[in-house]
Amino acid sequence: MRGYLVTAPGDHRLAELPDPVAGPGEVVVAPAAVGICGSDLEVRDGRRPADYVRYPVVLGHEWAGFVSAVGPGVTGLEPGTPVVAEGVRACGICARCAEGRNNLCTGPYAETGFTEPGALAQQVAVPAGQVHALPPGRAIASAALIEPAACVATGLLEVGQPAAGSRVAVVGDGPLGLLAVALLRLSSPGELFLLGSRPERTRRAYGLGATEVARRGELDAAGHAALRGRFDLVVEATNSASGAASAVGMARRAGTVVLLGISGSGQPAIDPDEISLGHLRVQGVFAASRAAWRWLVELYGAGLFDPADLITHRFGLDRVDDAFAVLGDRTAGAVKVVIEPNGATE
Repeated sequence: MRGYLVTAPGDHRLAELPDPVAGPGEVVVAPAAVGICGSDLEVRDGRRPADYVRYPVVLGHEWAGFVSAVGPGVTGLEPGTPVVAEGVRACGICARCAEGRNNLCTGPYAETGFTEPGALAQQVAVPAGQVHALPPGRAIASAALIEPAACVATGLLEVGQPAAGSRVAVVGDGPLGLLAVALLRLSSPGELFLLGSRPERTRRAYGLGATEVARRGELDAAGHAALRGRFDLVVEATNSASGAASAVGMARRAGTVVLLGISGSGQPAIDPDEISLGHLRVQGVFAASRAAWRWLVELYGAGLFDPADLITHRFGLDRVDDAFAVLGDRTAGAVKVVIEPNGATE
């Protein structure tokens, strides 16, 4: 089979690879749609922390596809079933796994597309216990966005969905921020505000349920002041230290802040007194919990989660490098870039 292999930082290519075989308790899936994001760029370039990558590796952690083979002992799945699969390969026995927080497994870190072969290939083998069957007849490309949406959902499940009528804000207009808007809409907030930076992205927020949007560079001092202490819940999805600081400042006293982004700055940007004096609850998020995956699969099955409009670019497997070029080009207007390893899905 063909797959996109990163052998070392800066060394990546489309390569001929052995076909995976479904071992005991495993499933082989033919990926239909694979989303790429900044984490994939980090792996290609060598910017991902060493504890969270193992070279050589086939990329691909946001994906959906169809079962092509099942291994011994696997039941409930058969060839042709549309599926998604959790990425973090948890031990299942540590204290965090016992709590249902498999994304926080204390065993050796292992995740599809980072330390284990990913879905940016014509076939991928995954543990059957991490596979979620999808209803047939739905747009499979949309299901590829269940993984990033489940990361958002993990934070929302930790702090609890806001009450109907709440004032809610999202900081960041990338895919995670826009997915957060789509999920928060389901709780019927009284106000759903997006603070972004790129016009081609912020305007999409209205179609996802935002009641108001603003772009950081266009706000004057009075505009920024009007946002301070205004919201019951603020979800940050900027991958920047300044974005996290803005999110904390926008929460009302005794409000809640969910930090999805990882800035990589290594420097403090949040004044701890803002948290203490504001009596704030600040929730960090790492990866996606099993409960979040299940919730997103249910929303997808019920037709309540369909982020198809966020997919702005599609490429075949032979154009992976073009796909990454678009992802990294701020002038290309990309929101979510999807690769179709086995041909066009629809």
